[in-house]
Amino acid sequence: MPWSSLRSLILSALLGSFAFGLTGAPARAESTLVLTPSAGIENGGAAFGINLRDFFLPNLAWEIDGGYGLSLCQDCQLSEITLTGNLVYEIHPFESLSFFLVAGGGVGFLDLSSPQSGRATLGLVDAGLGSRLFLTRHLSLTLEDRWFIPISGALPGVQSGSLTADRIFLGVSTAF
Repeated sequence: MPWSSLRSLILSALLGSFAFGLTGAPARAESTLVLTPSAGIENGGAAFGINLRDFFLPNLAWEIDGGYGLSLCQDCQLSEITLTGNLVYEIHPFESLSFFLVAGGGVGFLDLSSPQSGRATLGLVDAGLGSRLFLTRHLSLTLEDRWFIPISGALPGVQSGSLTADRIFLGVSTAF
């Protein structure tokens, strides 16, 4: 077999594997929309959130995510409201379990109090991972960990690394 034919065969196999990986096992829900309200912790404080995913391919979705978190600093409180747009890649290795990666960006509204105060609106990157355990065809439990990393702006007197939020959520996902 000539080298160019072998190279074409290998390239075709790789592209086919990638395409199969993107479509893989279909999502369990009959609908492409999944809504997940959730609660959890952010840097030691309470957090609440909600996201809406629209699967445009069986394993790829657009997502709008909103959340509120109260971070506990050493001697302060930092509340954060985030609104992000993300891309979600979800795989379904088992019928009742899926895993996903999330990446995107958006805006964060921060409010610092005690002992000094300040407010800021920051651009941020949202990245995370999680899993869904399907209870029924349309209902699942979701566990996820998200990181919100500021990429612009600052609060006076606060190091930028202190503004990074780590949210761990447990939610109930409903497909409709």
